[in-house]
Parts: sequence; C-alpha cells; structure tokens
Amino acid sequence: MRLLPPVTTAQSAVPVLTTLTDAKQQKAKQLTRYPTLTGSPLPKAQSDALAHELNVLYRSVMDSLGSDDARYIKRVYAAVVYSEMTARGLLAAAGCMQSKRKIVATWLLGTSLLSLSKILNNMELGHNVMHGQYDWMQHPYLNSQKFDWDIVCPAPLWQHSHNYLHHTFTNIVGRDHDVGYHLIRVTDEQPWTPSDRHNMLKTAILALGFEWAVAFHDIQISVDEYADFPDRHQTMQQKSRALFAKIARQVGKDHIVLPTLAGLTLGRRSAMTTLSGNVTANIARNLWTWAVIFCGHFTEQAHIYTHLDADETKGDWYVRQILGSSNIQGSKLFHILTGNLSHQIEHHIFPDMPASHYARIAPQLQAICRKYNLPYNTGRFGTQFRQMLERIRHFSKPSAEEWQSYLHSQTTSITETNHAVAERQKELPAIRGLGKYLPPVMRQALFYA
Repeated sequence: MRLLPPVTTAQSAVPVLTTLTDAKQQKAKQLTRYPTLTGSPLPKAQSDALAHELNVLYRSVMDSLGSDDARYIKRVYAAVVYSEMTARGLLAAAGCMQSKRKIVATWLLGTSLLSLSKILNNMELGHNVMHGQYDWMQHPYLNSQKFDWDIVCPAPLWQHSHNYLHHTFTNIVGRDHDVGYHLIRVTDEQPWTPSDRHNMLKTAILALGFEWAVAFHDIQISVDEYADFPDRHQTMQQKSRALFAKIARQVGKDHIVLPTLAGLTLGRRSAMTTLSGNVTANIARNLWTWAVIFCGHFTEQAHIYTHLDADETKGDWYVRQILGSSNIQGSKLFHILTGNLSHQIEHHIFPDMPASHYARIAPQLQAICRKYNLPYNTGRFGTQFRQMLERIRHFSKPSAEEWQSYLHSQTTSITETNHAVAERQKELPAIRGLGKYLPPVMRQALFYA
C-alpha cells in the first residue's frame, strides 16, 4: 500500500523563487549552506499543481506494472540465493586449499561474492520488498508482511522507524530520528555538546556496525514514543524480544552454526575461513549501506526542517521530500547495488513504487522540478560522499555563539541537568556485571526483553 503523506507534516522554505543578481545569488549561496527550513517555498496553488503532476506520473507507472516487474524481482531474489550458496561453498573450500595463494584467492572470491549477496539482499531486495513495492504481486514471501532480510534488525521494527517515522516526518528535527541517528550532529537545530567533537569517530563506528545501529534504533525511539502509553511495558517487551531473537538467529548463523559445520566436515581451517569471510562480508555490507544512506540524506544542500505544520498539503509534502533528499549518479549496476536508493529523491516521493522504475522517471521529475524552480540535488558518488563527510565535520565544531550558549547552559542549569541525569539513571534497569557498561539503549532492550 502506498505510504501517503501524513495529516500533519512540516513546512519548508527555500528562497529560490525570486530573480537574483549575481551578487545576491552568491550571497544567498553562502547563507544557505546546510539550509534549515521554516516555511513553504511554493504558494498553495503551485504546490497543488505540483502534486497533480506527480500523482499522474505515479499512476502511469503503477498502472503499467506487470510480468516484467515480477520477473525482475524474482531474478534478484535468485541472484541473492545462488550467490550466497556459492560464496559459502567457496569460503569452506578455501580452508582445504594446499597453497596460501589458493587459500587467499578462494577466500577473496568467496568473501566478495558473499558481500555482493548481502548487499543485494539488504538494498535491492529487502529494503524495496519491505516497502511494499511488490505487494501487488501477492507473492507468498516477496511481500512487506512476510519478507525478512539478512541483518540483525527485525523487519517490523525497521518498518516502524523507517517506513513510518522517517518517510512521514522526513528531515524534521525531533520527529525524524534518522537525522543523525541520535548520535551525530548534522544541523544547527541540534544543540552542540562536547561529544559532537567526536563526530567523525562516531561516524566511523556507526558505519562499521550500521546494521546494529539500525537494529537498536527503533528501541531507542520507542522508549520515548510510548512513554505515556498504559501498555508501554508490553509493547517494549515484544519489540525487545523480537530484536534479541533476530540477533540470536543472525549471529548464530554467521558466527556459530556455519563455521562449526564447515569445521566438522572440512577441518578447523575451513571453520576459520568461513567465520572470517562472514564477518568481513557483514562489515562490507554495513559500510556500503551506510555510505549510500548518508549520501542520500546529509549532503550540503539536503534541507532540514524545524517543525511540524498542520497546514501542509500533499504538494508541500512532495516538496519536502524533494528538498530533503540527494541523488547519486552512476551506472545501471551501481543503481542496482544501491537498491536504487541512488535515486533517493524519487524514492522519497514514491516509496512504494518498484525502485527499478526510478531511473526511467528521473528525467520527468527533473523537468517538473525545473518548472517549479525547485532544486534537484544530484551528483557523482565522490562528490556526494565528500559533501556528506564535510557536513559531519562542520557540525562537530561549535560556532562562537554555540560555544557561549553551551557555557551559559552549563552554569545556569547544572542543578537541573544533574537532576535529569539522576532521573534517567533511575529509569535504566539495574544490570550487573559487564551489562552495566553497555549503552543505555541496549540496557533498556535487555530490561524489557
């Protein structure tokens, strides 16, 4: 089912509708680096007209879906399955090779193939199927209700934090929890704290373990979201138990069962090549997923929103998706490996449209953006990646005003801060042993589970 715009969403504002002189354009460019939006850039009549054109475009694609689209996603699924089977066979066989050169060559081939399988499973298959892009097929398992991907995050938890919260409240600080993932400062709207000085280090850790951040993301969100619900404990218990059950299955499969089977049948070296290949493939998948996601949301001109506006229309919602997303240029194979999230703008406008159509409608969408004088943010992977890292580095440092504001807050509210910390500590479960060193979100998940 198509994810329609929410009843209450946010306004946006970009001062691009008036004709500017070269000097004013240069000044405006300087002022709108890492833009924050507070109002709508289009009159309601224009945003309504924009919505009509996009709805017509959406309908034309959805009405054309048929056997070719079904065959495509089935081929992607087959590619994931057969590449994984082949890769795991190669990793086990690597331990049986006689020469180090053959061991290394076979291990590299198996690890590369397993990385490819996991990337396809995560991006082009799992992400898109769980968005409901192929629910119209009524396939027994390639649908948003049954499919589950090869990462530690359960599908229902991801669908809540991503399909609902992120795609509904896109780039609204405080409502879209993907803005920095509660870990990284990416906008002026997030108050600076000393921990932000380590933005780049935290980003590196996040990239290496991205699937784990995604897994605990919904737990962190839900603790606050369900704070006033009478059945909060039951809801959080269900989520936490589902999370740890999925973690047990994934960790057990990749790090215990398969290496053990390889060791029992082919020897200890096969167990080690299998285990190391699995670990490396998971890290490669995490790094790739993180890079694609961050390049689609945190480039220089990805717009952030300050508040939610009850008067936002469907057309305004479309504008918010356009201004808050960034595309990445590349080859057809590159787009497939990104799950077509290299067309992040098209995806945010039409999240349940089969992603293989995004490249085809991109020129039409660019023409619509030019017609309404809206920026269409696209660039090569290297450019978008550099801008994303520069944004993260930029917000790791406070401005003079932010530093003074931080110092003032420390001197005027130290009592309240200490009280708030004490209250939060009371809410955290009393876990002994090594558990007390876990991050608060993990301790909360353990408590509810």
